[in-house]
Amino acid sequence: MKTVKKKSGVATESRNIICEKHYVTNADVKKIREELLKWYDKNQRVLPWRDIAKDEVDNNIRGYAVMVSEVMLQQTQVATVISYFNKWIKKWPTISSLAAAELEEVNQQWAGLGYYSRARRLHEGAKIIVEKLNGNIPQTAEELEKLIPGIGAYSAAAIASIAFQKASGVVDGNVIRVLSRMRVIGVHVSKPGVKDHLWDLANKLVSEERPGDFNQALMELGAEICTPQNPHCTDCSVKDFCQAYLKVKKSTKTGKLDSYLKKNSWTRGKVKPSTEDSVPDIENAADCYFCLPDSVWEENPQVVAYPPKAEKKKSRIEKLGVVVVEKGNKLLMMRRPEKGLLAGLLEFPSVIFPEDASVKEQSSAVDQVLIEISIPIALHSSRKYIGKVVHIFSHIRTTYIIEHLAVDKSVKVSHASKELMWLSEEEFQSAAVSTAMKKVLAFVRKSESSPKKQVSSKKRKLVAEDSKQRSIKSFFNK
Repeated sequence: MKTVKKKSGVATESRNIICEKHYVTNADVKKIREELLKWYDKNQRVLPWRDIAKDEVDNNIRGYAVMVSEVMLQQTQVATVISYFNKWIKKWPTISSLAAAELEEVNQQWAGLGYYSRARRLHEGAKIIVEKLNGNIPQTAEELEKLIPGIGAYSAAAIASIAFQKASGVVDGNVIRVLSRMRVIGVHVSKPGVKDHLWDLANKLVSEERPGDFNQALMELGAEICTPQNPHCTDCSVKDFCQAYLKVKKSTKTGKLDSYLKKNSWTRGKVKPSTEDSVPDIENAADCYFCLPDSVWEENPQVVAYPPKAEKKKSRIEKLGVVVVEKGNKLLMMRRPEKGLLAGLLEFPSVIFPEDASVKEQSSAVDQVLIEISIPIALHSSRKYIGKVVHIFSHIRTTYIIEHLAVDKSVKVSHASKELMWLSEEEFQSAAVSTAMKKVLAFVRKSESSPKKQVSSKKRKLVAEDSKQRSIKSFFNK
């Protein structure tokens, strides 16, 4: 790996030192492939997309199934994806049937999986494949990444190897963890050169005869054995090639980890490794870019020290006012913008409150939302406060401050730029609605079944002004 340093205005080239232990030898590659595939053949989980990839003779059906599974598996656990995948394939069994679907249908089918932009990109990709590629899914990682929106380097390599047996390595979260431990890479993956090195390792390791099975085995190892916490090291088929495991094992010779081994679960109750075993020398080299600093290892002398964790970013805090407007047995819904968070989904009329907004300012903001959808001002004071629901997205902690407004049949709503519609509760449950909105409605229905004195929005505003309370939290906890 090269870096460029500037001294006295002149750029000079220097090299970061990388220890040999961060690479794999040809001999190790051969044994790792053999042991990992042997383990996978015996222990692989039965998953519907694997069955299709294994048994289906049609290239496009096979590629389509793997593509759907890989997009669904982004940021979502396998156990959750299985039922969604089965329903999806039943509804749209081919790439052409998905391309012919309306985006609204796609969003409905995706509801509950989160990260809704994935569904939109999957739909866009299907249309591109049908309209521009004659319905033929690209078979190489390079073409998949280049031609299909939403297919990145990992997904492209996974589809190419699993569906089409192309010898492309994969690097996802599980693989990053396995390879970082296997080759004691003590630098976070976000640092320059680290991910490139991991890709190089993955591409060298991948089996040319069984690339799909090998990649799935490597990912399966990370999911089932080489877990983030309490890894099952003694059950690992490639532990003898794992430098982190050998480093811990070597430390037992000095007695430094005796107490640790007795307390922690990586041994899973089995006999401690013999201190007589021959363990290769894997000490840090001076100035190695990838080596974990000795001081960090001494504080956490265990396998889970790899890979090093990134600093956790705080979630953004948001407060939204949301009004559940009902006319008879119908609920008023608005379409969200086609770009951004929850793109294209339906939601109740809502507004993001400015930070530190007073109760009066929050109420005025909700008033404005109702004015924009043509609900008469005279009805605004009949809004009833219901309560608060918290929903956590991957990077946002959102508090929905919920109000309810019943209007009569004479009220007609409209908006200058947003699509509005009235849905029955049954239609609501099957529509393209986010989990957060379903939580909001469930909270409203629960409040209706629980005897509770409702406080009108107008009265709530007057009380807040009289008491000069700035925070809605302090008002409702009074």
